[in-house]
Amino acid sequence: MNKKVLLLIFQLASAIAYCQPAKIYLSPKAAGAANQSTFIDSLKFYPLQIPKGIVIGEWSYPIVTNDYFFVHNYASKSLLVFKKDGRFVKEISYKKIGEYASPNYDKNKQQMTFLFTNKSYSLTQKDQIQIKTNFNNPRSKKYYKKYIIDLTDTTFAIKKAEITAFDILNAYNLKDDYYCTYEIAVNEKYKDTTDYEVKIYKNTTFIQGFFPYNKQNEPRYKYARWAGAVTKETKTANVFYITRPYVDTIYSLANGTINPSFQVILPMENSIPKSYLQNPFKNATERENFERNNGWLMRQIYLRFETDRYMGLSISFFNNYGQYIYDKKTNATYNMDKVKPDSILYNLPSLLSRNFTEDQRGKPYTLIATEALKKCMS
Repeated sequence: MNKKVLLLIFQLASAIAYCQPAKIYLSPKAAGAANQSTFIDSLKFYPLQIPKGIVIGEWSYPIVTNDYFFVHNYASKSLLVFKKDGRFVKEISYKKIGEYASPNYDKNKQQMTFLFTNKSYSLTQKDQIQIKTNFNNPRSKKYYKKYIIDLTDTTFAIKKAEITAFDILNAYNLKDDYYCTYEIAVNEKYKDTTDYEVKIYKNTTFIQGFFPYNKQNEPRYKYARWAGAVTKETKTANVFYITRPYVDTIYSLANGTINPSFQVILPMENSIPKSYLQNPFKNATERENFERNNGWLMRQIYLRFETDRYMGLSISFFNNYGQYIYDKKTNATYNMDKVKPDSILYNLPSLLSRNFTEDQRGKPYTLIATEALKKCMS
């Protein structure tokens, strides 16, 4: 055989092998138990100076920025600001700006952003479709409200901000002036038939789309309560993971190219049947009944965290929810509900707490009340 042909075959085989995603075999019922110290080798404490009269509640969670710890007190609609050495800086109340306001940390702009719909307008589904379709129309801005806290301003004042086209699209800033959207919507009122689950823009100019679907009558998404791809930033600069509804594959997005990185292999009882994706439901009720009667079928996979050795995965089933840890070295999977804090880490539940968060390096942080700390370490 010609050497050039052999070389071409070898290159083709190498390319195919390179594109094959790593397999993660996960059985929700069989995922095992482990001590927390299996995954976390050490703890570091940041004692926070809590002023008198301020209570951090059960549903409070930390937001880790470049220079500060923010504690979001959901119940009181406030943000507590602390220096990285734990010193208290300020309490910021955002009650007055709107009942649906909630902070979102924008690390690229170093801002806390509050974006919500303007309650002065009652929008129909047709209205919402028109607004999203004409997202760059300045008239659409009146349907939203936006406030920001500039984290480089030590007064931490809440200021009203101008609505942008990408606020309307709920776009994700990848880097610089590149944005990405993941919203999936199906409705016969759309004029165009083809859309993409993932779309990339430079400023407001559409650059490229991935995973096309029929936005008027796509069986996978018609009558769905919600649908959208999800982005997770990786430790590698400008590389992002993407997961999609009803898809068992985790993709990587880098430099405008998407490749499959991992495939989560589930048992048949958790896997979406082809008929669900190909045959349209007659109405929303029929779809809801199917999902209610098949509560352990996978709706979507989320990548919660990744280290050199471990991956944290959450799976939303139709009527259930599970959290798992995958060991890349041994290919073992663990049920997070069965991972228990142990004496090596002072019996402190640091990884699995509901107020778990990460910083830009991927290190986990969690809030632990003083009473719980004393109890665990006694």
